[in-house]
Amino acid sequence: MDSKKVSLFCIPFSGGNAYSYYGFKKYLPEQIELCNLELPGRGKRISEPLLRSIEEMTEDLYEQIKNKLNERYIIYGHSLGALLSYTLCRHIQGVEEKLPKALFVSGQRAPSLLKSDDTHLLPDGAFMDVLRGMNGTPEELLSDESFVKYFLPVIRSDFRSISEYRYKPAEKKLNVSFEIFTGADENITDDEILGWQIETTAQVKFHKLHGGHFFIFDHIPELCGRFESFAEGRKSDVRERV
Repeated sequence: MDSKKVSLFCIPFSGGNAYSYYGFKKYLPEQIELCNLELPGRGKRISEPLLRSIEEMTEDLYEQIKNKLNERYIIYGHSLGALLSYTLCRHIQGVEEKLPKALFVSGQRAPSLLKSDDTHLLPDGAFMDVLRGMNGTPEELLSDESFVKYFLPVIRSDFRSISEYRYKPAEKKLNVSFEIFTGADENITDDEILGWQIETTAQVKFHKLHGGHFFIFDHIPELCGRFESFAEGRKSDVRERV
């Protein structure tokens, strides 16, 4: 791999797949290689059984990237993907592999402040209402019976994995720069955002952008601009506030 190249490993949100971040490609420079990761039970891996825990998902993601950890790379994830990005970094540190240049996460409170909830146990109608409120799935898909039959078990399983995750403080903090993005209208408090600071000894930057939980799709150029800026060592060009 070209020494100037940077691999961008992207981990999807609940119910997402390797195509979830396809729109990023348009806004990334040639020096950044977009590497969209795929979990079992969706996309190209739809025939594989779903993984039921954050630990299993983390191990699967590590197996996907372990042969590229000698390269320059960064990791990004949204919502479920944000938590998995963090647990993946912890796993990489645990096996004494090379850590990423930076960790970018969005749409998720700090791992130490995650709350267990029973959203995944709601009846189909109420569960669908929750998804509608998040504005992440087009209504035409939620109205498609064949799509819903496939999609609901996947996203329920993903929601359950977050709910059952139990945080344990690391024996050794990560030495990785963090950039944390949240939507101004998300149901995440400032304290829950700032809690990310305890996970690393390196720099942490916080960005709050307009929008709800899926604000990222209204701000793809800004996000990709941050990936590029970090890869080139430039200062932040996104307004920072919490």
